Amino acid sequence: MASFLDHMQYTFKIENSTEIIRSIRSGEQPPAHYKLDVDSFSQVATSLLLESCFLESTEFNVGGYRWVIQIYPNGNEKDNGDGHISIYLKLCDKLKPHFFINVIFRALIYDQERNKYLIIQDLQEKHFDATNAIWGMPRALPQSAFYSECNGFLVQDRCTFGAEVFIINTNTPTGAKVSTLDSNSTRTYTWRLEKFSEISIYDNTYSPEFTIDSRTWKLHVYPKGYGAQKDKSLSLYLELAQRNDLTAGNKLYVEYELGMKNQLSGEDRIRTTQHAFHKSSADWGFPSFVPISDLFISSKGWVMDDVLLLEVRFKHSFMLKNI
Repeated sequence: MASFLDHMQYTFKIENSTEIIRSIRSGEQPPAHYKLDVDSFSQVATSLLLESCFLESTEFNVGGYRWVIQIYPNGNEKDNGDGHISIYLKLCDKLKPHFFINVIFRALIYDQERNKYLIIQDLQEKHFDATNAIWGMPRALPQSAFYSECNGFLVQDRCTFGAEVFIINTNTPTGAKVSTLDSNSTRTYTWRLEKFSEISIYDNTYSPEFTIDSRTWKLHVYPKGYGAQKDKSLSLYLELAQRNDLTAGNKLYVEYELGMKNQLSGEDRIRTTQHAFHKSSADWGFPSFVPISDLFISSKGWVMDDVLLLEVRFKHSFMLKNI
């Protein structure tokens, strides 16, 4: 069966009148500056990118500047990217006023069946300055072409993207990998808080540390509430205790449930969230989880025999890490 690469038109006009060109080259010539391998792409696209709608890579250095690429698996609707894979280049360094960088940006997608790279290049130079730090191609590749089995871009739910940034000089290529951490091991932890009436007089307390997906975590509870919920609601958070390796943009994406067990009716309070844990953002949860006024009403079933049961359950997790 003929592939997208066999029939593609190399140059075409997209709706905002910016001209792009598509070409191919051998897989023996990898991306010059950055490569991103993604496992479990469909799960990444549907379950863990709900907040931002795009996957942002780790940082790489070209020409003495720090860059990342942003990939919209479902297209950037705000930039007329419906029905396409959208790919952008972002400058991480803040430029001084009146200073600018002109860049030619190439995005690459690997055809795993034929060992070839599809190169997607904007023919116009992109002008980065203090007010314009992101440029890209909202209609880089039709989703129908990307997901079609005959094209080889997505094989066993794995794919590879690349980036080439042309300024004056370039540095050594770097790369990253997105890997699923889902496992068959137990991914639920239940915290039994005995003598909760005594614990509840404190501002906050931590659970014992526990391990899920080979990482150390702990639950963080504010019995009297945190921030704006002080004296209103119990606040509950998940905290990543082991995060020393989450540097240089490395992130751990987790979708999880936080719960409070109802010991009377069995109708637990469960709330689902997702967060990209990294070195400077190590905890995430809910400041308003259960009203304080309900906790010690026995008919509510939350605290029984002075015991409160809190729980966390991991649903999906992915690691974005430099390689």
